[in-house]
Amino acid sequence: MIQKLAVGLTTRSTLLSILIVWISNIWVAHSGLIVHATQIGESVPPIPAVATIIIIVAINPFLRLLNPSFALSRPEIIVIYTVVAISISMSSVGMVRYFLPVLTAPFYYATSENEFSFFSQYLPSWMVVDDQKAIIGAYEGIGNNASVPWFAWITPLTFWTFLFVSIFWTMLCIVVIFRKQWIDQERLVFPVARFGIEIIGNDYTPNEGLASSSLTNRRSFFGNPYMWIGFSLAFLYNFMNIIHAFYPSIPGPGTRIDLSHHFTDRPWSAIRPITFQFRPAVFGLAYLMPLDINFSVWFLYFLLKIESILASASGYNLPSFPYVHDQSSGSFLALVVAFCWVSKKHLRNVIINAFSKKVIEDKEEPLSFRFAFWGFIGGVTFICVWCTLAGMTLTTTLIYFGLIFSFAIVYTKIRAEAGAPMIWLFPYGEHKHIMINAFGSAAFTPNGSYQNLSVWASLTFLSRGYFPSFMAYQLESLKHSDDVKINRRIIPFVIMLALIIGLVGAYWMHLTTYYEYGANILEGGQGLKGGTRGAALIRHEYNLMKGYQLSKSEPNLIRTSAVGFGFIFTTLLGFLRRSFLQFPLHPLGFAMVTAYGDPLWGPFLVAWILKVFITRIGGIGLYRQLTPCFLGITLGHFFTAGIVWGILASIGSGIFRGYGVWFG
Repeated sequence: MIQKLAVGLTTRSTLLSILIVWISNIWVAHSGLIVHATQIGESVPPIPAVATIIIIVAINPFLRLLNPSFALSRPEIIVIYTVVAISISMSSVGMVRYFLPVLTAPFYYATSENEFSFFSQYLPSWMVVDDQKAIIGAYEGIGNNASVPWFAWITPLTFWTFLFVSIFWTMLCIVVIFRKQWIDQERLVFPVARFGIEIIGNDYTPNEGLASSSLTNRRSFFGNPYMWIGFSLAFLYNFMNIIHAFYPSIPGPGTRIDLSHHFTDRPWSAIRPITFQFRPAVFGLAYLMPLDINFSVWFLYFLLKIESILASASGYNLPSFPYVHDQSSGSFLALVVAFCWVSKKHLRNVIINAFSKKVIEDKEEPLSFRFAFWGFIGGVTFICVWCTLAGMTLTTTLIYFGLIFSFAIVYTKIRAEAGAPMIWLFPYGEHKHIMINAFGSAAFTPNGSYQNLSVWASLTFLSRGYFPSFMAYQLESLKHSDDVKINRRIIPFVIMLALIIGLVGAYWMHLTTYYEYGANILEGGQGLKGGTRGAALIRHEYNLMKGYQLSKSEPNLIRTSAVGFGFIFTTLLGFLRRSFLQFPLHPLGFAMVTAYGDPLWGPFLVAWILKVFITRIGGIGLYRQLTPCFLGITLGHFFTAGIVWGILASIGSGIFRGYGVWFG
């Protein structure tokens, strides 16, 4: 029972959050959009959030010396961290940057040959920008002193913001419903959340009330020699790469080792591509993960490669075999069913609470279960109404967003239980592919009209971007609230506040940058009509529709079967783990490796070897003693490749692309 609850959401924490988000947006614009050397907003947690708590922890003792009331309390630090982490993620590559071209690209890139105008005619005026001058200015720029034509943007941004708020709110209601099961009952380890708490300090004395963090605990982390050993290793690795970027004659370790050239002859060539990637942050947090998940990821990665070799040796040369992302989609669907089954008693009680008298106490929950349940229903209803008014069919909307929320639930569980700091660790872009492959494109053109597909194409960025992953930040903020004894009822306000601040900041940052420089030359664009990745994404969707128009896409039984295989195999792994306590393969490992296995298998393999060796030699005591070393590796990478390199890149030029750091 929490004996004394702190507030955290104060006037100064709110104002500081807004100020830090504003500064961070300028930082993100220069480092990731203009110079395009590193994406500091796609790391987990985002680099600006890590920098924020480091700076606050560093200056708090001096503020306390001036006046104890000047120092920020731990609850206030957590609130600021949560707001910055969620808000600045909106400004990164996978959210607003993917979204804004949806409002303009179908018109800017339209030609008589590609017939984009045929599809864009189905988009209602409130969804898009219809001022041609404003559209051209966003892509080609109008100079330093020109202002953004906000009048042309305000209507579509307002309507889309309503949709984003409803999606985010629906996710929050799902998180509240699962919170008790995952945090209180299963007691998941939350490696990413633990990383932040270790920096801040994890002690608390109830008699302190709103007192700031204890200096004693903070010294136990930053004064730990093992932490500094790990920090130094990550610093040295990045420093050598930075020197190499400026002076190519000086060798650097690079970011990966390409192993593909060792496998040139059939059937071994089927293993390609295969690279060992240096991911210090992934490696550092992998040490905190359960050993069976470490093992499952690298073992199943090689099992999939062996599967490709055997298929090649047998004469099967199917393109994209073994359809890893399709298998991952099936795995995620199986896991969401499994999570609901394991939580069936709790979910049943939540539903009973929503319709009748309480059977489970929810006074200490972030929202009452009744409010969360009906909030979920209300959020889904609003999404359906919004999409129906836009022109999508109700069936398409329900299936599409059902997949988005399902994948978000599994990704959130992966972050909570395994903690891999990868924002793209889900089958991104597969939500729509599952539906097209299962039913064919004709099923989504009722009466031969392309209105449903055209509006759906405008929503594809929700699947290809990382909006679904924001649910993990919501759950981690609730975990943080327990760690620093914040009243859980405060956190929903913090989360929704972070969304609004993030969206407003992201709109401002991107549009001011677009109209100053022109989107065509930003984010690596190569001049005339190069454009950002978001523009390329919506153009790709329209080209697909052009293909559907010329030739109806039939159901793809092979890829749909791969989804089914992933579902069945994951279910089998879950059954074997429940039947045999020592069964070494974890279903989450299969979901992770099929979703985004290339960056994971190398760090997970090394972390598994070291963890086995350490526990065999020194047991759990040595494992805990060395934990700060691996957290130091993560911190050192974020500090050097994220904070230091991100600051240098933001004030530098194109030469900084010589060492591109991509955290996602």
